[in-house]
Amino acid sequence: MLNYCKELDVPLQVFLNESDANFFFHEGSAAGSLANKRVRMREVKADLAGQVNELLIKAIDQQKLDSPLTAEDQKRLASYLVNQGYLDATTRTYKAFANRGEGDPYQLAALLQAGFGNRLRSVPAIEGTTAAPMFQPVGGMDQIAKGFHRAMGAKRVTFNAEIQSVHQGDAGVKVVYLDTKTGKQTEVAADYVVCCMPLNIVAGLDINLSPALMAAVKAVPYSNSAKIGLAMKRRFWEEDEGIFGGHLYSNLPLGEFSYPSNDYFTRKGVLLGLYANGPVGNLMDQPIAARIEHVLMHTSKVHPQMRAEFESAYAVFWKKVKYNMGGYA
Repeated sequence: MLNYCKELDVPLQVFLNESDANFFFHEGSAAGSLANKRVRMREVKADLAGQVNELLIKAIDQQKLDSPLTAEDQKRLASYLVNQGYLDATTRTYKAFANRGEGDPYQLAALLQAGFGNRLRSVPAIEGTTAAPMFQPVGGMDQIAKGFHRAMGAKRVTFNAEIQSVHQGDAGVKVVYLDTKTGKQTEVAADYVVCCMPLNIVAGLDINLSPALMAAVKAVPYSNSAKIGLAMKRRFWEEDEGIFGGHLYSNLPLGEFSYPSNDYFTRKGVLLGLYANGPVGNLMDQPIAARIEHVLMHTSKVHPQMRAEFESAYAVFWKKVKYNMGGYA
């Protein structure tokens, strides 16, 4: 897809998957002493690495490592642990330091109980939704489709065409579509048809698939993915908390909550307030106002500014979008 964007002259910008200023926030007793507290990513990284490295150096000093090391290797490993974990070079112990941020370190046992470190990896994924770097089209994902449209030419694309039937025979394929603006039906013929529609839409068409293939089409489930975007009067996450991109790591019923990776230092901004896959209870069947209230109520636990800065919202539940009827297979 990145190569397509290059060929189609679709400008891209970095999508930040992780920022050390992002918060962890877990409700419930399972998080122990760190429950219901905002804990910065940089604090988790620093305190875990520092205290684990301190333990490893003690193990080296006490000759308790399972793998034998030469005396010179032990010195090299200790030097690495001191530098990587920001340990005191003299005492080889961990203390709070400037890059971590203000405050005393969180105890190792508390961090382990909260489980924040389970989200950390030594390096980001090469591909997928947690890759780094990731990119997004400037102006929105639809810029990719618009790029294809420009390259293909307007005469090759028919808009507002709702497929009514697809019939394949020995002589080729006939497709009937409805112009959703005029109500006119049109039949077109071709040697082949490449169908890119969601399978749950195909299942409802007048289409002469074999019984076995139609059964396979109908057996494919689609997610009940939903998103809610929140337009804010002020980019308080940047101005008040120094957050530029990345996500909130929480167990709140929000799925994914993300900060924008574009238009930094401008006045307004849009937050991804909810991106839920799988069980979302009856939230998506509620009025949009109730969905927005759900998001504001829970996000205010982390960002008290939410209600005062909230301007408007946009909610999408793909199962209710006519030509999608679901998020993805």
